[in-house]
Amino acid sequence: MFPSRQLIQVTIGLTLLSLPACGPSKEAEPNDSYQQSTFLKIGGKATGTIGNPKDQDWYRLDVAAEGALTAKIGGIKEVDFVLSFFDKNRRELKRVDETTVGGDEQLLDLGVSPGVYYLVVANKNEKANNPSQVYELCTRLDSAAGREREPNNTALTAQTLEAGGLAKGHYWPAKQLLSDDPEAAEEDWYSIEVAKTGLFLLNIDVSEVPKVDAVLEVYDTNGYKLKELDAGGIGEGESLRNFGVRGPGKFSLRLRSKYKNAGNPDVPYDLLTELLPYQGATEFEPNDQRVDATPLSLDSISGTIAPAGDQDWYKVAAASDTKQLLRAELSGLADMDLALSLRDGLGNELLFIDNMGKEQPEVMTGWGLTGGDYHIVVSEKTGKKSDSRRSYQLVRKLIPLQEGLEWEPNNSSAAAQPLKVGESVDGYFAPKGDEDWYEFNLYQKGVVVLELTGVINVAPTMTLFDQEYKEVAATAAPKSGEPVLIERELDRGTYVVRLKPADAAQNNIRDKYSLRVRVK
Repeated sequence: MFPSRQLIQVTIGLTLLSLPACGPSKEAEPNDSYQQSTFLKIGGKATGTIGNPKDQDWYRLDVAAEGALTAKIGGIKEVDFVLSFFDKNRRELKRVDETTVGGDEQLLDLGVSPGVYYLVVANKNEKANNPSQVYELCTRLDSAAGREREPNNTALTAQTLEAGGLAKGHYWPAKQLLSDDPEAAEEDWYSIEVAKTGLFLLNIDVSEVPKVDAVLEVYDTNGYKLKELDAGGIGEGESLRNFGVRGPGKFSLRLRSKYKNAGNPDVPYDLLTELLPYQGATEFEPNDQRVDATPLSLDSISGTIAPAGDQDWYKVAAASDTKQLLRAELSGLADMDLALSLRDGLGNELLFIDNMGKEQPEVMTGWGLTGGDYHIVVSEKTGKKSDSRRSYQLVRKLIPLQEGLEWEPNNSSAAAQPLKVGESVDGYFAPKGDEDWYEFNLYQKGVVVLELTGVINVAPTMTLFDQEYKEVAATAAPKSGEPVLIERELDRGTYVVRLKPADAAQNNIRDKYSLRVRVK
């Protein structure tokens, strides 16, 4: 137990939680223990002195209703105050020592229920010698509704917070003096229980507080950290969107200042939560890895990149009895360069798409699905940007395969797409670095014509190989947007044609090319 000296009694009616200031009470020495404590009514103030460096003043509070207690003591020259708060069993609940010699100290958001509590005033300066100057100890009790209730600085003492409710608290004191670690910073823990069965989205907003860089963390019932959010800087708030929770379940929130000794007793934070049924239109966080991928069953879904380095995984289930083409369209986000990745059921990357630059959309064109699970991953290319307040839109289209459409992947000779002589195929030069290979069979000798239409932003090249992959002919468009043509007499056999831009950086996700193979 931390030693102290004065005691305050506070009597509060069940309907009156904050009393107006009353006349000052003077400490009655000796009050160096809880048996000798001085009574003080909440809403009033006590005056006293520090007679010697080891002097302690105990004050007793008799509380008749739940509330959030505030206590403040004014500084005295040469005295370094330490202010402590005890329950009826003299178990110390909170201690504050934020200032040095001559400074004020204050305890905020102390949760009280009907019963007896103690405030203890002590001095830390061994050279203190100012027995004549009088300090003032003031108290106030506010309604418990919507207020933080200290101590809540561990997961075990987490304060219950109703989903959809508001808690107003302080990053104060900056140091957690009752911790086994003398360097431990103050933390505020809250618990949220999801009673109903089902999938829900939890939204959390923490308001900005000057001088404080807030960090918000979410834990499951086993104490496993599910999410850490530190998108804002000093004096900025934090916001968590579309965090998926499965009910029934219990979750814990840990709120702290990023930097030690950084607090603010003057400006409170507002912690606001919202719980919504999950309907599949938004990402279901955490979805940072394959096993937690959000099912993408609707035509579009929204998500956010937060915190920095966030990756959002989405699962697309493809039927095994039909061939389909997958197209994905990702909107841009302000001040970010987003990228798309397509992965197989085990998480292996099949395709990476980074065609456009900052704030621009990205599009994945016609990838062939043959059944099973695929994953689309959305990320910010630098890994350093985040914004929980702005959402991207991810649109997915499943198109039944039709004759005459390109089937990705066809970017190598081993994956060449079959094409019949006399027919044509439509495809895209996308993403950057794309090559498209097609294979056709010629059953009798003849003059073969290969015709490729032009698309803007791409100067295409076309190379023809025989069945041993020896180059037969090649051509290139003189400039972007122009067509190319190869006309050559060929013997019967199997041939392969490769299409690619002259510059690997050229691409066009909007306009299709058409390749036609015919015999004159």
